Amino acid sequence: MTTELMLKEALQHRAINHPYLKALQNGEFNNNLEIYKDFAQQYGAYSKWFPRYLTAVISKLENAEHRNHLLENLSEESGHLHDEDIEAIKQIGIEESWVQGISHPKLFQQFQESIGLTDTSNFGIEVEIWRESFLSLIKDGSDAAAIGAIGLGTESIVKYVYKYIIDGLENHTDLTLQQYVFFPLHTEVDDEHGIVLMNIAQEIAQRDETSERELRKGMLKALNLRAAFWDDMYERAKKLDSKYVQSFSN
Repeated sequence: MTTELMLKEALQHRAINHPYLKALQNGEFNNNLEIYKDFAQQYGAYSKWFPRYLTAVISKLENAEHRNHLLENLSEESGHLHDEDIEAIKQIGIEESWVQGISHPKLFQQFQESIGLTDTSNFGIEVEIWRESFLSLIKDGSDAAAIGAIGLGTESIVKYVYKYIIDGLENHTDLTLQQYVFFPLHTEVDDEHGIVLMNIAQEIAQRDETSERELRKGMLKALNLRAAFWDDMYERAKKLDSKYVQSFSN
């Protein structure tokens, strides 16, 4: 299977077409703000570890050019954008001063604060399982599986996932673009990362059939972990919404 077919398979996965994401996008809950606060808290615990995931992948790679590409990605996670990135984000209304020199974990923290989340330490076991399992997948697997997980199973699909989030925040909260800039920033910057990682994946796939299989396996494991997390988050959201409705009926 070519990397193009793998990506097509990824985009059809439940992790990218999940009812929880669609519910956030469409504002289907009775108290959308509280549901988004829960999302901000739980997803933030996963997102905070992203530099760890990247570092673990870099340590698996023997090809110096491949490592350098991911080191650039890691640099951008620290808030260092290249000129082409700056031009791209300006096209969607993001000002350079909002993001340049600000680490991505800090941008996510700003989103959390803007939505009214004051305590970010109280996250659930669901996200602990996801981030620990994802990190183990990278550390314990082959270099091909690691690239499949971080590339085809993550960076290449994130703009499709974040589209749901952006639509929901724009239409069902009072947050401004600057306050939730983390998400549209990643739809632009991670799109470029996805292209780079697709190229790396293609080179790895051409080594032999085992490498090709490992790429797909890493991708599917990453997607399955994300889908399981969305399943858990959807159940959390429905329970939170039910409590909200009951508080008004009592």
